[in-house]
Amino acid sequence: MRFVIHAENPEEFLPRYISPNDIVADLGCGPGYYCKILCKLAKKVYCIDKDCIALSLAKESAPSATFLCESAEQTSLESDNVDIVILANSFHDMDKKEDVVKEIERVLKAGGRVIIVDWKKEQTPMGPPVWKRMTEEEYLQFFKGFTLLEKFTPSPYQYGMVLKK
Repeated sequence: MRFVIHAENPEEFLPRYISPNDIVADLGCGPGYYCKILCKLAKKVYCIDKDCIALSLAKESAPSATFLCESAEQTSLESDNVDIVILANSFHDMDKKEDVVKEIERVLKAGGRVIIVDWKKEQTPMGPPVWKRMTEEEYLQFFKGFTLLEKFTPSPYQYGMVLKK
């Protein structure tokens, strides 16, 4: 089980991107750091992680979400059903990144968005080892079929991007 110390406060930036009628999927949600705030903002929230123990912790903070103990590269979500996919400090840990992107393309509605938050690829006081981190450019290579809408700074140690399908 992985637990991440977070530098960012999602309550400071997520309200700009999530609407009350949105269906949101948090892929690689871990113990649910984003799940609680997502439930306050969106109509429906799916918290997905292959670590069932971490999901049990997420359930405590966001009981109104739907929890799926599944791999991000093959979920049980319906096709063309999700408005927003969240990848918060998780994509760099996923082994089959190309398959994850294909799954995101499958579940997102036309015009759906991906909100990415991840650690800068440099030494910081917290976060995963630098060798494991990804640059913004590396993300954009994986998501080359998407359009970059916006970049933002969730913390001094992280970057954020909003992509559109």
